[in-house]
Amino acid sequence: MKLTSKKMLAVIGLMAAMLMAPVLEASAQDVPSIPRQTTKTVKTKNYNKNVVWGTEYDYLSTRYINYDDIREYDRGQIRVLKNSIYARHGRIFKDPALREYFEQQSWYRGTRKEIPAREFNKFENANIAFLLKYE
Repeated sequence: MKLTSKKMLAVIGLMAAMLMAPVLEASAQDVPSIPRQTTKTVKTKNYNKNVVWGTEYDYLSTRYINYDDIREYDRGQIRVLKNSIYARHGRIFKDPALREYFEQQSWYRGTRKEIPAREFNKFENANIAFLLKYE
């Protein structure tokens, strides 16, 4: 894979930010908001019935995201995006800030401590892995 100078600078900047950024305990009000996506969500006929639909995060289950989707997001916003996939599947969060943030969402219903990876579709699995790189 060939890295352009622009991509190399982005990687170096991300690595520097990760090394210098302090890890802080956060409250729900510290969890950043995510700008709403304007992409129309299309449900597939093979969707998991346990997943909540009709949220601003639906696109994470229906298409692969890329760097252009998140380039203006900070690490906290990326963390919320990644965890929204789990939240839509009903995960109960141990982290107080995430738990409080998602409990404030009208669509959220925490019902399970863990969500097995096999319950995520191909887009969700790929997007979780992608977002982990930038979180």
